[in-house]
Amino acid sequence: MAMSLLLFSMLILLTQPLGSLETEMKTYSQKTVPSACTLVICGPVENGLPGRDGRDGRDGPRGEKGDPGPPGPPGPPGPPGMLGSPGREGPSGMQGNIGPQGKPGPKGESGSKGEVGAPGMQGSVGTRGPPGLKGEKGALGERGAPGNAGEAGPAGAIGPQGPPGARGPQGLKGDRGAPGDRGAKGESGLPDTALRRQVEALQGQVQRLQGAFSLYRKVDLFPDGRVVGEKIFKTGGFEKSFQDAQQVCRQAGGQLPSPRSAAENEALQQLVAAQNKAAFLSMTDSQTEGKFTYPTGESLVYSNWAPGEPNNSGGEEDCVEIFDNGKWNDKSCGERRLVICEF
Repeated sequence: MAMSLLLFSMLILLTQPLGSLETEMKTYSQKTVPSACTLVICGPVENGLPGRDGRDGRDGPRGEKGDPGPPGPPGPPGPPGMLGSPGREGPSGMQGNIGPQGKPGPKGESGSKGEVGAPGMQGSVGTRGPPGLKGEKGALGERGAPGNAGEAGPAGAIGPQGPPGARGPQGLKGDRGAPGDRGAKGESGLPDTALRRQVEALQGQVQRLQGAFSLYRKVDLFPDGRVVGEKIFKTGGFEKSFQDAQQVCRQAGGQLPSPRSAAENEALQQLVAAQNKAAFLSMTDSQTEGKFTYPTGESLVYSNWAPGEPNNSGGEEDCVEIFDNGKWNDKSCGERRLVICEF
């Protein structure tokens, strides 16, 4: 009987799932084994041999795999891994749209005035440049009203008396008149005709001396000048139109220059070069185009035209100017040029 119970218990254990085998074994040990012990081991032996332990039995069939147990609690975090190498640079993104313009900021305060710098050193005088190209002829200006006559200058001092002139030829003998009454004996003297001639000659000399003195006095009022033979060229350094320049020279007792030789032209060139300004000459072709004449109407006896001149550019170049190289060029009379007077 005891053996049957033991085998039955083992059969039950072998047929249970493997997952609950341990639980069942504990339960069986607590319940069945004491009973078996009571029945088999502890019971009185009656005429039989003691039984063998269960180790002599065959292994039962392996039970089915039990269900997986619940997941265990998470373990502690592992140490941080090594820093990986940087990845490749990604492509540039598209340019964003320009934002709206911000409002201008408030005007800043004015800075303090800086100190006046020291004056710079005076530069050296530059070299004289070549004469500029001939400009276009300007429109002829309106003729101005004639100026008022200048006041007469004071009379010059009387010069020293000159030597008596030569005795004139004796006049023709007149017809003999009727004898008159014998008069008182008179003083001998020069004939009346010879005396008058001497007085007239002296008066002419005085007038010429007075005129020459007055002329030189007027010429002396001009600053720069050149003397060529009996001519004096002087300039005031200012510029005027042709008609105004004529008037200035006439009031000074002269006229615009009329060079009649290379020497006179060279003297004018020196004045023009010193002022670095072209000057008007007296000649014009206002009467006949292309035929330049002196103020007296005479044709030119000397000329020094620049290449290609005169060309009457624009159809209104009736006056003549002289450059600092001594060459001539026809020019509009309304232009302003350096005033040089001839005395």
